[in-house]
Amino acid sequence: MRKLIFIFSLLFAQASFAQISNIPLNGAPARLSGYDGVEGSPYLFDDWARADVSTTNGGLKENVAYKFNIYENEFEVINEAGNKIFLDKDYVEYMLLERPSIIIANSEGGLLTKLLFKKGFDEISGVEPDDFVNVIAEGDKYSMVRTFDTELVTPPKNSYAPTPGKMFVFEEKFYVLSSSNEPESVRGRTKSIIKALAEKDQSTAKKIVKENNLNLSREDHLVIFFQKLNEA
Repeated sequence: MRKLIFIFSLLFAQASFAQISNIPLNGAPARLSGYDGVEGSPYLFDDWARADVSTTNGGLKENVAYKFNIYENEFEVINEAGNKIFLDKDYVEYMLLERPSIIIANSEGGLLTKLLFKKGFDEISGVEPDDFVNVIAEGDKYSMVRTFDTELVTPPKNSYAPTPGKMFVFEEKFYVLSSSNEPESVRGRTKSIIKALAEKDQSTAKKIVKENNLNLSREDHLVIFFQKLNEA
């Protein structure tokens, strides 16, 4: 199982980074959008936001303008020359994405201000080795990740749409990973997450939830929960 690498905190919304360097961004020119006339969006967030890019050569590029195309599982960024490119996945170690502030402002609370995306979770069905998934918690005992998917579908004809067009359908899935079991698909709910744990750890998990008054439908509470569970 992966070593404990990142433990996020809503209070600090920070992580330990590689050495900061003035590295160039590598990738291919962004293609022209082929989504004209398609309802919905292929992007995780429609607005441009900022990200920190950690590279496989140990460098870090901060405050990069990005959009995450989850339909293509590609990061579209603006490079030093002001051009839009798709980042070379082989070049990226991880991405730390800043959530657009408007989303935080309009939420009911509990959202992390930054989201970590990493590769290497192809043990999950449907995830390729170079696909980026959202790592909520990662530890020696348990990890929790989330996948974002957008499927391009053609809805059936109806009286209101005699000539149906295409639309993006958004979906997110949560998975609990352990050192001994296959990835377990869960709902983002307290009971579902605890049930996915090994039976010997469920009583400890319930105690952590009760003592810390946690609601595991909240991202910030998930971070606290898995941190304490991995330390137990």
